[in-house]
Amino acid sequence: MRYLHNKFQFDVPEGVKLNIKKRVVTVSGPRGTLTRSFEGKLYDFILSKDKKKLSVECWFGKQADYACLKTIVTHISNMCIGVTKGFKYKMRFAYAHFPINVNITEDSPQVVEIRNFLGGVPVACAWGWFLVVFSEKLVRRVRMKEGVTVTRTDPAKQKDEIVLVGNDVEIVSRSAADIHGSILVTDKDIRKFLDGIYVSVKETELQDEE
Repeated sequence: MRYLHNKFQFDVPEGVKLNIKKRVVTVSGPRGTLTRSFEGKLYDFILSKDKKKLSVECWFGKQADYACLKTIVTHISNMCIGVTKGFKYKMRFAYAHFPINVNITEDSPQVVEIRNFLGGVPVACAWGWFLVVFSEKLVRRVRMKEGVTVTRTDPAKQKDEIVLVGNDVEIVSRSAADIHGSILVTDKDIRKFLDGIYVSVKETELQDEE
């Protein structure tokens, strides 16, 4: 089934400049500029003369096109939020016995170094007629995406927590996924074994005034 006309409108927030050229959307705000290309979809992007309203339209589209229109508007909305408020992801360390040690370098881009996960990795080594098992101190290094800043929360306020901040929600979420996946355990029952680093809070860096 095809629909004659589908249309989604989006109101541009105050303090945000939105430009469209050849289906490439550029959003500028107090925190910076974000650009995203939608050239793969042949939809109509119409920006009003006062640049306060954006319309995304599709003619003779299917149900998938209707869903895609809404997804595109959501992407642009997230870009506007990113250049005005920013995105913040908080991650907590979960461990039963061996404390997870995390160090953040000051390089650009930053690198998160994870040590002492499960007390190291047990390694078996054959020596003569004996089989020796010892613990290897493996350091897992996760490089953050460009535009993401990582800080360690003050232990007096919150123990075992790091905070990821950035303007692009996709880059921030990917960096958090890289940290989580770097120590993901696949050979244990995850219903009982919960050691790892997990996202605990997803919010904007600048909160709305109540």
